[in-house]
Amino acid sequence: MTSRPMIASRPSILLFSAALCLLSLLPDAPARGASPPAVLPPFHQPVFFPVESGKGSPLPAASITPADPVFSFDGVPGWIQGKPFKNQMGVTIPKYEILVIKGSRVKDNQVIIPPGGLYFDASPARGELPMTGSADYFLGKKYYFVDYRPVILVRKNATVDGAHWTGVGNHLYKLLSPPVPKVVPNPVLVWRTYDGVSIRPWAITQRWEHPSGRWADQTAMTYLQGVIGSVEKKPAGIRYISLSGTAISKEWWTPQKPFFGDARPGQTVKTPDGSVTIDRIRRTRKGGSVSLTIRTRDGKTKQFTLRALKSPALPESAALRRRMIAISGSVAVVLWPKDPVRKNRARLWVYGGVQEWKTNAPFGTLVHWNYFPIACPIAHHIGGMIYNREEIRIHEGESFPLFGKYARLKLVSVHGQTVQFEVGSHQGWTPLLTKQGNIDSVFGEGRAVHGIINTLNATSPDLSTGMTTAPSSGDKSR
Repeated sequence: MTSRPMIASRPSILLFSAALCLLSLLPDAPARGASPPAVLPPFHQPVFFPVESGKGSPLPAASITPADPVFSFDGVPGWIQGKPFKNQMGVTIPKYEILVIKGSRVKDNQVIIPPGGLYFDASPARGELPMTGSADYFLGKKYYFVDYRPVILVRKNATVDGAHWTGVGNHLYKLLSPPVPKVVPNPVLVWRTYDGVSIRPWAITQRWEHPSGRWADQTAMTYLQGVIGSVEKKPAGIRYISLSGTAISKEWWTPQKPFFGDARPGQTVKTPDGSVTIDRIRRTRKGGSVSLTIRTRDGKTKQFTLRALKSPALPESAALRRRMIAISGSVAVVLWPKDPVRKNRARLWVYGGVQEWKTNAPFGTLVHWNYFPIACPIAHHIGGMIYNREEIRIHEGESFPLFGKYARLKLVSVHGQTVQFEVGSHQGWTPLLTKQGNIDSVFGEGRAVHGIINTLNATSPDLSTGMTTAPSSGDKSR
């Protein structure tokens, strides 16, 4: 292994991605049925997504960061690294597949990894939305993004200190610096998502509950916001009247896209697991409507009328998007978000093989691996984790299968606390890595990887000079 300062020398896509994410924040109608908490941060009004009270779904080992990790920027051999994909909005977004190991320890000639301590992450270079023809790669396979259920969560009376991570949604906060009168009047927080994304400067907006004599309210930029109640001295921390984050409860993805284009009345599009028939198309001043029938493989039929809405809030608005997407079993129809109905035709997608991926539920047929989607500060999809649901124990000389044999983790040797290990796939193995006391490491070079570097650099001042990187894959010395 070699040591080199990487923070300043490696180009980062984080600030550029954050700017693209923030530019798309537009006003929208609030979701029906949402009951906002009593004390709200200064969200743009109205908001795109439902607002609810609560912390969100827990993730095992979410608050753990890798301990003195080895960074292998080449990634796991054969995994997706910077593969460009152009969606049907004409936007090209590089895709990455990342492997992270954290919280591991050496004991009795074996390595122990806690639940949530090893995860795959599909990490696109910027946030993504349905109704754009977007796709990501999960375990080497391309899946199209059909729809999802995002939410803004508000946690009341939350304390953020410098010793622990405080979670809301899939976001974590830690106090980096308390407020300093006339210097830095607002507290400075370290922020990251569960999978590691951490945009600099910090995405959180803060204001005081009683602003007289305090710092002026900050302009609300994202849905990550806090209303500061008081500064606690013993122990040191900040008590927030409310602290918010974003989360996703479930998503729909599919490897099949049988049709995208202009459909006409009477047209039937077949999928491997059903069909879609366009019954009627009606054009109106407000956009129009598309009536259709979905037939699934089991013979069931269901009729839908989708509304072709005209709104600058599309495809971002959760409430409007629901009126333009039909999902029945494994078949889905999605209207083009930009004035899809014109002269007796409708522009739309037809998807087959649609799968519903729930948060903290098994990923596909993988028994021991769960899925956890990640929302960015304005609730776009920004990553998809597949993590170990149960503790992993690997003995010396053992090769342990990961994610249904998409990769393997091999413990080559253990001598006391000194461990040699490598990660492989069907296309080869990483260089042999040596560590003391654990095998914490990060493989790949996506957005979450740069976020992990940002977080460790903020909390460990010596990281830039002490960070270790694996030898290049071109280094054959083993």
